Amino acid sequence: MITYKFDEELQYAVHYANKLNNDKVLKILERGEVKNSNEAASLSEFFWEMVDASIEDEKSEVDLPWIEGAEFWNEKIMNSISGYLERAGYEKEWDKVVDQQ
Repeated sequence: MITYKFDEELQYAVHYANKLNNDKVLKILERGEVKNSNEAASLSEFFWEMVDASIEDEKSEVDLPWIEGAEFWNEKIMNSISGYLERAGYEKEWDKVVDQQ
């Protein structure tokens, strides 16, 4: 299971999955785990799409319900997702996507 240090991490990720119309990742977040390599890759790719979207939101001064900025939440979520994928045996999928950034 994906474990988060803060409840807001999941809320933040779900917000961006909805904003990006990513139903596949929404299901992963709701389930709390990936089932295969393809889902691990999708979750990894989503993370970076979320980072880009959150930076754009900050630049556009979009009003979000979190006091802390995007950098704070993205860092927390990165630790939660990358740590989970490593523990679950999907470190290669995460690393492959990171290398493309």
